[in-house]
Amino acid sequence: MSTPLVSVIIPTFNREKELERALISLIGQTYANWEGLIVDNHSLDNTVNLINSFNDSRLKLHMINNYGIIGMSRNLGAKYSDGKYLAFLDSDDWWKSDKLEKSVKILEECKVGLIYHDLFLATKKNQKFYFKKTRSRNLLKPVFNDLIINGNSLITSSVVIRKDILNKVSGFSLDKRLITIEDYDAWLKIAKMDETFYKINEVLGYYWAGGNNTSNPKMTIKVLDNLKENYKNQINQLSLIDKTYWIEYSKARAYYKIKLREKSLDGFNAALNMNPIFKIKVKILFMIFMLKIQIFLMKE
Repeated sequence: MSTPLVSVIIPTFNREKELERALISLIGQTYANWEGLIVDNHSLDNTVNLINSFNDSRLKLHMINNYGIIGMSRNLGAKYSDGKYLAFLDSDDWWKSDKLEKSVKILEECKVGLIYHDLFLATKKNQKFYFKKTRSRNLLKPVFNDLIINGNSLITSSVVIRKDILNKVSGFSLDKRLITIEDYDAWLKIAKMDETFYKINEVLGYYWAGGNNTSNPKMTIKVLDNLKENYKNQINQLSLIDKTYWIEYSKARAYYKIKLREKSLDGFNAALNMNPIFKIKVKILFMIFMLKIQIFLMKE
């Protein structure tokens, strides 16, 4: 197998302990031809000393003021990268030792542009056993349609992509309205020009789901509204408006979490009306949520 250089981009801010775990998993890769570009948003902890303590010339530190826009950090890493491929690793996630080896093998042998895979869900510190995992899916062509209809299926820390493909879409969006879904926006843009997305059917890493992430229900509602507005023309041209019910469903769940029950009920009804021929399981979940909301409203 050929061994092209892989540039691993790691945005971070005040995550010294988590970053150490991520870097240990990177240095422990069975595939050795990589460079690690840590893009630090001027952390106030011991991040710089931590990176230096590894004494590994493959680790390269870049500083940035990203104003809360993670896409800006990832783009800076891509700008200074020398690799044929770009891999993304959030500083609170980590990989299995053969993640890069298996990713490069598929990219080189199958001539695809982007690979992704599932990750085990880590919800507790010092967790020893992992049973739950992210559930990405094999994307059907047209890939853009699949992503719009069914939502994002790619966890950023699982993705390895050819650098030239990301360059063609000018990297990740810097639009503040798309914070938390700038990765999904990038996959949508890529899917319109290159459909060689490939899922490796293995779990090759760990995704931290134990809190302290950038998402919250109010932000979820805003970014989903902005996403739908940004892709309104494409959705209408492809006659997919009735198939984007997952957006209304996700907003309804977010409204439910912040106790805006009436808006949540409206959202669930809107989702059902957009796609009445629902999978039985999903429809039952909708009905349960709607019943909970109605009971809550009756008590008020």
